[in-house]
Amino acid sequence: MSKIRSFVNYHIILALSSCFICGCSVSDSVDSDYSKWSFSGSVVDANDNQSLSGAVITYQDASGKKAEATTDQNGYFYIEALPYGTRSFTFNYKKISKKDTLYYSPKTISITSTSESSHMEGVVANNSSIIRLSPINASLTGEFYIHDENSEKNVPASDVKLSIVKQSEDFINIFPKNFSVKTDSDGKFTFNGLPADTGFILQAESYSYSGLRYTSNNITLPKLKSDVKTDLGRIYLVRDTTIEKKQIIKSSNVMDGNFNGFSNVSTLATPYYVFSEKISDKNLSVTIKADTSVFYVTPTLSKDTLYLNHDLAFPAETKITVSINAYKKSNGDRIALTLSGDSAFTTDRGLYAVTSNAWPSNKQFRATFGIKDTIWVKFSEQLDTNTDRIQWSYANGMARTIYANGYYANAKSWIKKDTLFVKMQEKILDSRVQGDSVGMNITVYAKNEMYLKGFTLRTELEVPPQSSSSAVSSSSAATSSKASSSSSITSSSSSSAAQSSSSSSK
Repeated sequence: MSKIRSFVNYHIILALSSCFICGCSVSDSVDSDYSKWSFSGSVVDANDNQSLSGAVITYQDASGKKAEATTDQNGYFYIEALPYGTRSFTFNYKKISKKDTLYYSPKTISITSTSESSHMEGVVANNSSIIRLSPINASLTGEFYIHDENSEKNVPASDVKLSIVKQSEDFINIFPKNFSVKTDSDGKFTFNGLPADTGFILQAESYSYSGLRYTSNNITLPKLKSDVKTDLGRIYLVRDTTIEKKQIIKSSNVMDGNFNGFSNVSTLATPYYVFSEKISDKNLSVTIKADTSVFYVTPTLSKDTLYLNHDLAFPAETKITVSINAYKKSNGDRIALTLSGDSAFTTDRGLYAVTSNAWPSNKQFRATFGIKDTIWVKFSEQLDTNTDRIQWSYANGMARTIYANGYYANAKSWIKKDTLFVKMQEKILDSRVQGDSVGMNITVYAKNEMYLKGFTLRTELEVPPQSSSSAVSSSSAATSSKASSSSSITSSSSSSAAQSSSSSSK
């Protein structure tokens, strides 16, 4: 008996101890059908671990509205009554001293409450409750050179485009202009206003000198220090020997004289290549690959220039490889060119979504949508008003996918100029609960034939306490119950009357 009692007490202690895990916790809510949880922690300076008082935390509350919290004098914060599921929190801080303002690099993190059936409900993994923000006051300097093999001299590489990137999803760049510079005539460069942080990579575009190309691998930067200029010293670009000059082509609108493919080429651009000698249109063939997919074009010759005409827009933000097979008009010699690697050109953003009322960056942001609300997405170009051209596909990872046409249609859509509007129908609420994820995955076309493939938008369902179909069902049930009750009363009254009449007659 004592062994059983000890076993029970041990498990009670384990259950109670799980309630004291810091970070976030889940508790039953009296006025809600789902659990509520809280998120707490502290915000500190990433360089000296000093607490940051007055840091602002923004997030969406249970009603889907933008909410804010601030850290106290010790840098602590506590946010409660969060609905069950995942929430994103953005941390901002700036230090004002007289006329000077020191900004800190913001961070966005997502915290998820765990399954309600778990003893460890709502526990935050790792150290996510300690948020480290970095002051934006670090600097980086250095210089780029090449070694000229002909003169055996070291030559400064001028006008080289440099950029700094950070491979982190929680990083928010509030000063993007500070992350790109060019080397001066002495090959020197300086970045100012960088976060005193780690995880940065320095990238350099290719550099041309005396008809040769020089490149650099990505450079992983050391930890940048607060209010300190980090000097990388002299960096040498390496001559690229993998791509030879193809003198058969004199010029092009999609690559420079050194056969470096251009970036940000319009998806509607018609590529052309000017040949140094005339080619024949007989047996002329061109193959274009957008990444790994073949893209069809119509090659057209005009004197010494080959144009690659296409009806559909090129895919956006895609590297385009061109292979040309032709024959010289003078002697019939075959020309085989493959403009790949650095000679391939890259398209620009093309058609893209500018803003939406389902995005936190919009002033009209909504975290949840119901059947009485309209989701809208504004695009960069005027759209084709024929909504039948929009392709609605399955939205992976979401509880319910929005379709506005076809067999699975559960919404209706319309277009006005550059904006797509979507309104969900009531049947999308079938077997859904408040906060379920819902979204759409579409391919949409612009009037100028640009298109955006696989655009995904995600939000959460706002489920009314009782849908209209349930209301009708409940109303019918209530009417039936009332009729049954009335019938029962009438029957009972009739029975009593009959008994009274029988007693009187006796």
